Amino acid sequence: MYLTAPPSLIAERLAGRRGHFMPASLLESQLQTLEPPDPDEHALIVAVDAPVETIVERIAAALT
Repeated sequence: MYLTAPPSLIAERLAGRRGHFMPASLLESQLQTLEPPDPDEHALIVAVDAPVETIVERIAAALT
């Protein structure tokens, strides 16, 4: 599974976390290093730009 979101949304969510092991200052380098799955890997790609319930529905629908 490959979760996607605009970098600004990821930064916002990361800033809202307390006690998380990854400092927000590393986000840009992590996104630059991230390699999206190749088409032949047949990954389930899910946008996480919605409430958790909607994301879960998207994943469940893709798995059925």
